[in-house]
Amino acid sequence: MDLSTVLPYVKPALDPSAPRGNPVGLHDGGVPVSRPFVGSLLTTYVVDEGDWFRYVTDTDMRAVGHSVEQLHGHAVENFARFATGRLDMPRYGAITPVLLDGNLEVSVMFLDDVWEWCAAEFGTAEIVAVAPCREVLAFCPASSVDGRAELEELIERVWCSADHPLTKDFYRRAGRTWVLDSGSTA
Repeated sequence: MDLSTVLPYVKPALDPSAPRGNPVGLHDGGVPVSRPFVGSLLTTYVVDEGDWFRYVTDTDMRAVGHSVEQLHGHAVENFARFATGRLDMPRYGAITPVLLDGNLEVSVMFLDDVWEWCAAEFGTAEIVAVAPCREVLAFCPASSVDGRAELEELIERVWCSADHPLTKDFYRRAGRTWVLDSGSTA
């Protein structure tokens, strides 16, 4: 496995009642490498194989001899390079959607430089975001009542039709990490 091609990929924690089996993208029967991210979300790691993502497994990790922390560092660095020049964040009403490639928008949550830029742009580090599915990430200043309402509307609009649903939770940027936002009504 070439660590220069690994990207971070956000998934929901598995529902214990969900059917078991070998998920799509597991090439070696191993277990996908994951670690807690925030709330009910996990960080997994993938390699883009063109028209599908291959999950990095525990078997891959044993072969390269790296820790999950080392893998995470490589994946975030790779993703930052991938997003450079592709990332767009147009204002839309009181919220800002994150546009990237239709698969990895939520992974932008790992890019500290993006959120530091947003804090400077908004004049506040208090930012809330929603990630209802892997291709939808949007945010607004935490103090924006209109923004929060629009984020809730966005969740409801995409939730029923999402191919890869994640969560209805709101997240708040706290320093260089994300935490569940207790101020949401979602």
